[in-house]
Amino acid sequence: MRRTRLYIVLAVTVCTVSAIGIHRSRPSTQQVLSFERTTAPSIQDYKEARARIEAKRLRLASRFQSASSAQRGAIIGEARTVLSQSIYDDLFPAWYGTPWDFNGTTEMPQQGKIACGYFVTTVLRDAGWKVERVRLAQQASENIILSLTTEPFIKRFRRVAIDEFVTAVEKWGQGIYIVGLDNHVGFIVNTGAQVYFIHSAYIEPYAVIKEKAIESRILAASKYRVLGKISADDRMIGDWLSGKAIPTLRGNSQ
Repeated sequence: MRRTRLYIVLAVTVCTVSAIGIHRSRPSTQQVLSFERTTAPSIQDYKEARARIEAKRLRLASRFQSASSAQRGAIIGEARTVLSQSIYDDLFPAWYGTPWDFNGTTEMPQQGKIACGYFVTTVLRDAGWKVERVRLAQQASENIILSLTTEPFIKRFRRVAIDEFVTAVEKWGQGIYIVGLDNHVGFIVNTGAQVYFIHSAYIEPYAVIKEKAIESRILAASKYRVLGKISADDRMIGDWLSGKAIPTLRGNSQ
């Protein structure tokens, strides 16, 4: 697979099917099963990708531990790039076409079904962050974001048009974000040239998809959006390098 230097924007919130004015006629099983499936890596490819990411993490962690303060900044930057490319090039493609279900909790792409929150937390875990996959997936969007990063890396948007929102993401720059919506969770990828929304969609095609953010009906319909730029948070990258357990913040924050 051709690799491009891409950074990833994460979108997170609890995935419920509330009344949003979107047509929801369910496609046929064949449509769901064939959605982007022809290019998806195999399960073995996915397992090998996870092993490669872990090997890279361990090598970088070893260098980080023995590095000087000046050298550690460069290693953090290298780790940021490794994470971004690995998630976009290796993890995401394996999930495309995996069916959505409100109660879906599968841990492997193309096996079973996956809810939007579980899709986000499973990819985070498989990328090497030590998150509480189940507990984190069950939290409200703001709690998910605050479990991972802090206020300096968070922006909130209320009743902002989709084009203004996408422009704000572009201006904030390439990187991995978490965006919480009214009733959904997914990833947004800012490549520098395009902003994508990657998520387990609860509307047609009822599967994990990659779409342009500006064209997403779910993003456009959400009245509230909260972004957490975790790729800018050196502490978050440090947690990945060290393998530190990331506790889940629980409670009502929104």
